[in-house]
Amino acid sequence: MKIHNIIILNFMNLSFADTLYFKKENILEIILGLHRSYKSLQREIQICCELNNLTFNELIVILEIKKGFKRKIDIANKVLLKKQNLNLILKDLQVKNVLKLENKNILITKNGEELIQKTTDRINEKIIKIFKKTDPKNMSGFINIIESL
Repeated sequence: MKIHNIIILNFMNLSFADTLYFKKENILEIILGLHRSYKSLQREIQICCELNNLTFNELIVILEIKKGFKRKIDIANKVLLKKQNLNLILKDLQVKNVLKLENKNILITKNGEELIQKTTDRINEKIIKIFKKTDPKNMSGFINIIESL
């Protein structure tokens, strides 16, 4: 089965409005565009992490905690990490004074809040730069699809 047929099958669960963004002849261009965007964002995230003495997994864990996940099992499931790996990450973040454990809840410290704000501000600037030229109508469809994943 050709790659574009497999991709089309994967998108069959989308609503009719969503499929308007995925015309058969555009699938490969979408894949290439997503790949280039992902690589550019990944580089920027890596730079931000290095500047702030974080690993990528530490950043993802902090973001999930910031979104409201406080239990280890919920965080591990959300970021697709084994619980023992999450425990190591949480321990490292405590040593860096980014997180603290309080009554079995994981909380972000003031230092952690400042660190995540600085990091996400820089990443947000990069995302805006990448997508600034995108038609808002197309961008809203793209965001809807990303959110559904």
